[in-house]
Amino acid sequence: MTDPTKPALGLSVGATTLTAVTAHRTVTRRLVHIDFVDRVGDPVGIVAPDGSVHAGETLLADALRALAYAATAGRPLPAATAITHPAHWRPGAVEALRRALRRIPEWAADEPLLIADTAAAATALQADPGLPTRGVIALCDFGGSGTSITLLDAAGGYRPIAPTVRHLDFSGDLIDQGLLAHVMAELSAGGPLDVTGTSAIGSLTRLRADCRAAKERLSTVTVTAVPADLPGFRGDVRLTRAELDDTVHRSLADLVAAVQDTLARAGVRPAELAAVASIGGGAAIPVVTTTMSEHLRVPVVTTTRPAATAAIGAALRVARGPADDSATAVAATPALVVAADPEPAPATGRALAWSEASDVPDLAPPVREPAPVLGARPVLDFEPEPALPVDDAVPWHRRPLSVVAAALLVIFAAGAGTFVALRNDTNAAAPAAPAPSITTTPEAAPTVEGAPPPPAMAEPPVTETATVTPPTQQAPLIPRIPPIPTIPGLPQFFLQPQASG
Repeated sequence: MTDPTKPALGLSVGATTLTAVTAHRTVTRRLVHIDFVDRVGDPVGIVAPDGSVHAGETLLADALRALAYAATAGRPLPAATAITHPAHWRPGAVEALRRALRRIPEWAADEPLLIADTAAAATALQADPGLPTRGVIALCDFGGSGTSITLLDAAGGYRPIAPTVRHLDFSGDLIDQGLLAHVMAELSAGGPLDVTGTSAIGSLTRLRADCRAAKERLSTVTVTAVPADLPGFRGDVRLTRAELDDTVHRSLADLVAAVQDTLARAGVRPAELAAVASIGGGAAIPVVTTTMSEHLRVPVVTTTRPAATAAIGAALRVARGPADDSATAVAATPALVVAADPEPAPATGRALAWSEASDVPDLAPPVREPAPVLGARPVLDFEPEPALPVDDAVPWHRRPLSVVAAALLVIFAAGAGTFVALRNDTNAAAPAAPAPSITTTPEAAPTVEGAPPPPAMAEPPVTETATVTPPTQQAPLIPRIPPIPTIPGLPQFFLQPQASG
């Protein structure tokens, strides 16, 4: 269980920022010189302006020590300290930072816990606002120099299932540069500006910093102003959220394609993707959340302070102690679950530190069934239609072959009977040809000398006349249809002939 009285310190290392979180304070420092973070583990040292050479991990360890004291307001550092490193770092860079931390006097006896930022972020997101307990979660870390994509197995303790993929075409620095180009185009429309001289270098540097601040403000407002102080112009430039969305539209589409490609390479089907978890400063941009949810068709889970998610998770992990070092599944909070009479968190002007949030739950037992998740878009379940049950007692007219056979048999029998009936009735009703009148007269027998006379006829000769008169009216031909044979199983109403009119 998390001990609220136990002081804990969480530190996170980013490419452009360092963040520290305690029970009472959150401190973020932007790095002016970011080369030493990328040079951690590099055998070639960094040359300072005074000519001295320093290792990148040594400079980073000193910067973390100074940030830790800023978070504790100068008080002694707590023994429970955890530091996160970028998940895409090589093992050599992680081990180099570990050795450099051991050389810090405050951490020589109690070595800080060094973990990947993806593991710490999963711990923080489980506590607030909650994560699905099944499927694959795409964790996207929107940093200053690029975006890291890590696939986590929710049922396997939120462990990575594939190496972290680094996408460099969507980053905070590129967004700042795009906004700077947009502001310069607006200024140039009002008249030519001379920014080629050395005197304009400082002005452009300040303008870029103001564009970065305007980007952060547009995460909560829709319109802001960027102060500009350049040779030939001094005033404010109006900047809207729609213009910010247009600036990141193309690069954000490439990022969505990179996430889909990462899923395909890992063998993860689209239906297996349960959610997208977004951390880092770029996760606060509203168009990032809506675009990811629209194209990937899953909820996007984030926190109110995504830039400090890794540091919050590190503090939670070390506060729970070694016994709770493994990732666990916790019940989702009302931010993602439709619960009875949920109590929303009060809206404040600043982000709460990890222990200041009243709705951060303690370690809960594993949840066996996933809670219904809500997000920018609802979860869509695509299930195949159930097959119709096969019934052995299906009537004959529901069987396709039986219907066809019975119909063919009825048509054949009716046609054959009609043909025979028409043929017989035609022969019987044909009119007889009229016979001519016939008269029969016996001829006289020839006379022979000396012969006796012929005997006398008993009756007089008969004349026969047969006269046939054709009928004056012939009856109409009505075919006689023979009875249709009875088919077993065929309803009798199909066999009854219809009465003629």
